[in-house]
Amino acid sequence: MLAEERRKKIVEKLDEGGSVRVSQLAGIFQVTEETIRRDLEQLEKDGYLTRTHGGAVKSTLDQQEIAFYIRNMRNREEKQAIGKKALEFIEPGEVIALDASTTALQVARLLRENPIKDVVVITHALKVIMTLADVPDLTVISTGGVLQQRTMSFVGPLAENSLSTYNIKKAFISCKGITLEEGIMESTDLQARIKEQIIKVAKEVYVLVDHEKFGQTALATVGPINAASWLITDGEAAEHELEGYRARGIKVVVSTQSEHE
Repeated sequence: MLAEERRKKIVEKLDEGGSVRVSQLAGIFQVTEETIRRDLEQLEKDGYLTRTHGGAVKSTLDQQEIAFYIRNMRNREEKQAIGKKALEFIEPGEVIALDASTTALQVARLLRENPIKDVVVITHALKVIMTLADVPDLTVISTGGVLQQRTMSFVGPLAENSLSTYNIKKAFISCKGITLEEGIMESTDLQARIKEQIIKVAKEVYVLVDHEKFGQTALATVGPINAASWLITDGEAAEHELEGYRARGIKVVVSTQSEHE
């Protein structure tokens, strides 16, 4: 088993139980305890856990940006279902924006598999650029900027200012947390500012959020809840919570995994 796959499974066990032991993990994966300690050290650097004597516990630092490959594992099936539903809203010839979220990356992957003619994709996400770079009939435009390695995205004034030069029809973004009161939030100011600019220039904003994002707060505000035109979520989202967003005039779409199987 490759180190990355082993670390993904360690993360899953942390999600299930909240803590892990080095000795247990060594037995499960049939590797040395020193190998597991290196895995835990890397995962701690990535912001997912805190090492303890003989093991580790899941990190409680909600404001800390989790490394991209870790975030990409969370609620993957739900994000795929949300991405498939989002794809239904993209029409031939449209100019769209995709942010650096792992949910928007699902949209890009699906767009690669099912290209829509003459679509222009504007993005600050390196993973989105790499996914769509060689797809026929698509144009990919990068914002440029300073590459932030932990999120695999371009940020800063150059990235923000370049967005103002484009006529974006639809923007597909996600966030760290969303509430009716605080609105759409991100874990870092840099990510919040570029998403704020995306919202500002887009005619329609589709906020893609899995059920875990509801009720979560984060450091920086991207915009008020009414900045969203549409809210696309998964079938685990509580209906009573979604009614609050509908009452604010936001169109809510719920995508289940079964309808796309």
